[in-house]
Amino acid sequence: MKKAIVTGASGFVGGWLVKELVSRGVKVIAVVRSEESNMTVLRQYDNVSIVVCPIEKITTLPLLILDDDIDVFYHFAWAGTSGVDRADIKLQLSNVKATCDAVKVASEIGCIKFVNAGSIMEYEAVQYIPADGTEPVLSNIYSTAKQTADFMAKTLAVSLKLSYVNAIISNIFGTGEKSERFINTAIRNFLNKGKTTFTHGEQLYDFIYASDAARAFYLVGQSGKSYTSYYIGNPKPYPLKDFITRMKNIVDENIELNFGEIPYQGALLKYTEFDTTKLHNEFGFETEVTFEQGIEKTVQWIQNNN
Repeated sequence: MKKAIVTGASGFVGGWLVKELVSRGVKVIAVVRSEESNMTVLRQYDNVSIVVCPIEKITTLPLLILDDDIDVFYHFAWAGTSGVDRADIKLQLSNVKATCDAVKVASEIGCIKFVNAGSIMEYEAVQYIPADGTEPVLSNIYSTAKQTADFMAKTLAVSLKLSYVNAIISNIFGTGEKSERFINTAIRNFLNKGKTTFTHGEQLYDFIYASDAARAFYLVGQSGKSYTSYYIGNPKPYPLKDFITRMKNIVDENIELNFGEIPYQGALLKYTEFDTTKLHNEFGFETEVTFEQGIEKTVQWIQNNN
């Protein structure tokens, strides 16, 4: 891989991927939503060119990018990935359209491969929502939008003869995270000595540090097979309560954990829904940052950037 486009490049995961690509000598065209985007880090790289293009105008991207020798189009841009915006139907449907538009754009520009940033929540939605008697929560609108985007984008890519890969994000965490996702929120609550309440914590989870996830995305873009899904995470999941306890012990061992105070409503994935060893088997991928090491880095970053 010599050249790549990254949408959502000023975001948490997109930013980490840009850093990984640059370290490997890849020229990056970083697509950001506005001039106000956090571009300080992007501007420090000599091998990165920045293109301002909001997600709703992604069809104009071929007019802004003159390069015609791009290897991979990484699509991370997605509005409303956390909090109440996950329940915004209009917003989530616009993300689906933008993903399909991104596939068309990648084909028009002449990219060889399209890598979609999928989500493990797609699989939770597919397992849980169709079952009789289940009661989906509003955040499942985000989950189903992610699933729909993958299905539609893949179908479109096949029709355009564009290589397509869906990279399933498990739970990526690390320095630079500012959203309301679980790890970030839990650490801030621990540091602020707030009351902690959780579900029973028996559901299986997996967390991967951002630098490891970025390396996995590079490998998928470099050598991933067409029309294939790759799980970005570790080979083996553990109960969520194990991660919470280990995280608490790093921040403050005296914090009381109130498991079971929040009812759990959703799928209980067994992680047999996808192949968690594919990255290792095909690319020899191994994580380099342990969960504890990643939490320590993240805690320090949050404290320094509060």
